[in-house]
Amino acid sequence: MRKKSCSKRSDAIAFTLIELLVVIAIIGILAAMLMPALARAKSAAHSIACVNNLHQIGIQLNIYVQENNEHLPKCAGLLPSGHPEWKPITITLFPNQPTNKLFACPADLTIFPVELTSYSWNFWLNGAAYQSPQQAPIFTNQAQVIVDDLFGGKNDTPLIGDANPFHGAHGQSLGKNALYFDGRVEKARIPP
Repeated sequence: MRKKSCSKRSDAIAFTLIELLVVIAIIGILAAMLMPALARAKSAAHSIACVNNLHQIGIQLNIYVQENNEHLPKCAGLLPSGHPEWKPITITLFPNQPTNKLFACPADLTIFPVELTSYSWNFWLNGAAYQSPQQAPIFTNQAQVIVDDLFGGKNDTPLIGDANPFHGAHGQSLGKNALYFDGRVEKARIPP
């Protein structure tokens, strides 16, 4: 009896070099088209996370005001204040936490590692009564004029905001997110 040879021939389907290069080129073109959209989405995500951080800081600030006879805290700004008793806002609002990620704006790659905060406290309001901030002890007539000129009143005065324009200026905004007296968080406006 004869044995049949059971050899199966497998016909492999292969791409030619040109077909492979065309596919790689198409993938490269699609990736190049998506990159700007991904960069914009990342920037928007950083800005939204920053707004959320400032909102959470605002909630803690409201608790602080309620517990301290309706007065704002006395805090140092980013620059040395000359008042050693003034602690940074991070320690004032969260005394038992050595570092708090709420104070890190995701778009900030320079300030947070040094200062442990991406946000700058409006030190002109130190110790002010929440209902009448213009009576802050640090205020002078000149400071009052500056604040009124820049922000137009209590509701347009930021309490705390980005130290630098991390989020890019568009239209009438400074590229800085800020927390205002009325609790809203939005990009700070360019003064008129």
